[in-house]
Amino acid sequence: MERGDWLADCPQARDPWAVFGSGFFSPKESWLDADGGSFAPNNYYHPGGNSKFYGAVLMRYRAEDFRPLRHMGGTAPGWPMSYEEFEPDYQAAEEMYQVRGALGEDPTEPAHSRPYPHPPVPHEPDMVDLCNRLKAQGLHPGALPLGVDIDLWLKGGAVTFDGFPNTRGGKMDAETIGLAQALAHPNVTLIRNAKVTKLIAVGRRVTAVEFERGGVVERISAAQVCLCAGAVK
Repeated sequence: MERGDWLADCPQARDPWAVFGSGFFSPKESWLDADGGSFAPNNYYHPGGNSKFYGAVLMRYRAEDFRPLRHMGGTAPGWPMSYEEFEPDYQAAEEMYQVRGALGEDPTEPAHSRPYPHPPVPHEPDMVDLCNRLKAQGLHPGALPLGVDIDLWLKGGAVTFDGFPNTRGGKMDAETIGLAQALAHPNVTLIRNAKVTKLIAVGRRVTAVEFERGGVVERISAAQVCLCAGAVK
């Protein structure tokens, strides 16, 4: 179920003022924080959610992130699983999202069982110069792993992909990759424009979802209900 509808293309999709200034694509609503103050949530109601606007950086956690880490404020506990156990899933996700990247540039990069599926997105000329000067100082600049086909993206307009909606193709997001592949299966259906208003529970188990669609209140039951409500900032 998805609260919004497909993100349609429009002139504002490549207009910096519409994206970053007027909030053309942002929901017209206010939320309350823990202290009762109102704020505008940085989220989007479309299949694919916030990933339709993300910067497409698909970086693996470092191996050390899964172990206990000592910080200034104390020691963070380790994960119950190691990086090595997650590595095959990272590899599968990178292939699924067609990640562009290069191994050997970042000394913190954890071990990969296979290279990135595609070469890195080329740096712009100014960034090439900056990277060369950083390398001369003994530093290790490198290309970020990106889920973006830069040539296809630029065909839709000469703007950056970070923050701009993916309405003309090029970014590998949760809708164009994950959801599209899921919907290829006959037992997967997406209900759009459905605003969930209530979870129906029997004891401690949710058994149904109540939602509004087109001004009509509906209910759907399921053996398993997954609430996928992302964090806002």
